[in-house]
Amino acid sequence: MTAFRPHPDPFGPGQSILISNTIDALYRAAYRMAYPAWRFYLRQFQTRTQGAQVAVWNNDQVLLVRNSYRETYTFPGGFIRKDENTAAAASRELCEETGIPVPTGQLRFSFACSYTCGKLEGHDDIYECQLESKPDICIDNREVIEARFITPGTALSLPLESHVRHYLEPRVKRA
Repeated sequence: MTAFRPHPDPFGPGQSILISNTIDALYRAAYRMAYPAWRFYLRQFQTRTQGAQVAVWNNDQVLLVRNSYRETYTFPGGFIRKDENTAAAASRELCEETGIPVPTGQLRFSFACSYTCGKLEGHDDIYECQLESKPDICIDNREVIEARFITPGTALSLPLESHVRHYLEPRVKRA
């Protein structure tokens, strides 16, 4: 089950759904406009980024998210903060994007991937964890607009980020 995270009520008690939906739509529009500009900036200047993502499993299903500014599905994750290791970043981003708290001790390193685009050199560490029960998912409907558990076979029919496809394909071939 996916729920939307309640936003602070800037208009006082009784905020209408129309106002809330409008604010969410404005956030999504801002993300869609800012993302290409941000990617352009990274490509034009010699930049190295480090990110972390986590493949969350429940039984035979993996959690995928879709951001408002991308057409593809990916794992929950993002960039590391100063003085933060990649496992801590993966755990933090998972909770921020889906509301699922997973301590770093439950994350297992899976693989690292790198990519270049112009002068951008990006590196991501991919972690994985297995949850005993399916958690409630809570997204903000601004940055993250969809999050769901899905079988790897079904996921491969969706538009996926290349590292997600690379991670899932062997799991389908083994099944």
